[in-house]
Amino acid sequence: MSLDNKALRSLVTLLEEEDPASLALVRRQILGIGADVIPYLDELRAAATPEMAIRLDSVADELRFQDLRLDFVRLALSRSPDLEEGVLLISRFGFPGLDTRVYRAWLDATAAVIARDMPPEAGIGESVRRLSRHLFQTLGFAGNETRYYDADNSYLSRVIDTRRGIPVTLTVLLLLLARRLRLPVYGVGTPGHFLAGFRDGGTAVFVDCFRFGQFLTLPEVKRMLVRNGYEWRPEMGKPVNSRDILARMLRNLISIFQKTGSADRAERLSTLVEIVLTGRDPGTHK
Repeated sequence: MSLDNKALRSLVTLLEEEDPASLALVRRQILGIGADVIPYLDELRAAATPEMAIRLDSVADELRFQDLRLDFVRLALSRSPDLEEGVLLISRFGFPGLDTRVYRAWLDATAAVIARDMPPEAGIGESVRRLSRHLFQTLGFAGNETRYYDADNSYLSRVIDTRRGIPVTLTVLLLLLARRLRLPVYGVGTPGHFLAGFRDGGTAVFVDCFRFGQFLTLPEVKRMLVRNGYEWRPEMGKPVNSRDILARMLRNLISIFQKTGSADRAERLSTLVEIVLTGRDPGTHK
């Protein structure tokens, strides 16, 4: 049964209840209704005491995550989850009120500029080189060397805002633009340092987006991995799918939040990893 405005306002005021059992019941009722309650929580918060504001924020935060989790489930049910939708959902984890349309529009506009200046006779190698040059030279995107473990580096929206990121998010940015330009570029899940890849005349070529879009040959990638302490295996140079890319981005954030003592945020992200990889919400399969 749906509640009208007056009933919803009355319900959220019951969060002022001090009896733990009664308060738990009210929280369950609100969570059962969903995100439609958030405006009423915000309305009550405007005149709330600091202690009450914390309680209201906690409920609103739980509602937003509940909504986000459902969106992740819908995404993961697809045979091939959409990478762009997934990375923008991850951005919503960090910034719940994010208008993702702004960033989709930025991607569209940027790809249009690159396409306008692309010679019609350009082959795959030259096309990717021009895309890389525009992104890392003209627009100034670069690896965030000084604040590598800042959570903002894992949110595509913030990477676009600040023009700084880590290997996987900068590579995802390249992939999303390449898709708009119909260029067959893919993600390469090399350990410790995510890359982009494509084939040019049958030869594998790699792009290091953390280092200004540097092009690498397969032997150079092998040497890079050995220098970083990894033993080369052939599967390291293979394309990875969107599910694996999203899981990698989420795990990066989990590691950051574990190191900063945000165990609750890390736990929520672990739930999202399971959803992305299995298509199932662990919270509903107990």
